[in-house]
Amino acid sequence: MKFGTLQNVIEQPLSTVFTVASELGFEGVELDWYDITESQPGGPLAPENRDSIRQAAAQARVDIPCVAAHFLNRGGLAHPEKEAFGLDAVRTGIRLCTDLGAAYLLVPFFGPAMIRDDRAVARLETNLRRLAPDAEQAGVTLAIENTLRADQNAALFDRIDSSSIGNYWDMANCMGLGYDPLEEIAQLGRRIVRVHAKEYYQGGAASGTPEEPHFAGLNAKPLGEGDVPLPAVLTALQQIGYDDYVVLETGKFDDAKSSAKAALTLLQELSGT
Repeated sequence: MKFGTLQNVIEQPLSTVFTVASELGFEGVELDWYDITESQPGGPLAPENRDSIRQAAAQARVDIPCVAAHFLNRGGLAHPEKEAFGLDAVRTGIRLCTDLGAAYLLVPFFGPAMIRDDRAVARLETNLRRLAPDAEQAGVTLAIENTLRADQNAALFDRIDSSSIGNYWDMANCMGLGYDPLEEIAQLGRRIVRVHAKEYYQGGAASGTPEEPHFAGLNAKPLGEGDVPLPAVLTALQQIGYDDYVVLETGKFDDAKSSAKAALTLLQELSGT
């Protein structure tokens, strides 16, 4: 396995994030993309800046394994009023990933973008079918992160049947939704294309459901000190043949860098790397 971190976890701007990540021992940085305007002329991820970003990562010997399109949580491919925006944003993201040398684009569905019914699933499927050829041609995989059960996601990806569409699986989010992480891994199998690592702590609260997630428990404790069965999760990922990036999306319990380093060290020890 390889271990990376979201840019925001170590609280670094583009100018220093790769150097700091390398110093901490990470192999990759998943870049934050908070607004579509950031990829437009004048923005930090603008076309005129992408060569220098890519060169900075290479100089630090750090990968850019993924770009996280956080703003799509406001609504996108499954939203009845924001489909056109979502399609345009993902196509922009594919170009952004290509320019940065990132092979994956995180396409999330939380908050206002949450998939709540069969009509939203059908809308998402239609739009992913539209985007799959663009992603395939560019060599970019759309990593879909949502609140659907593993069997629902597996069926969705199987119907689309594209090597450029897969699941960005989060070991803690699923617990906040009341799902069993080990069952999720087994059901998703090869459809898992990226993994986020963070902690979940129920703390006596009622178990979450897809209708009423218990996301307040996310990162309530440092990685390894909550309810996520981390050793079993890493073993289960290895058993399905997953040997790619596990990316930190952990909290900050001392300062950002020391918290990230502690989480990375734990992952390395448990995985034997």
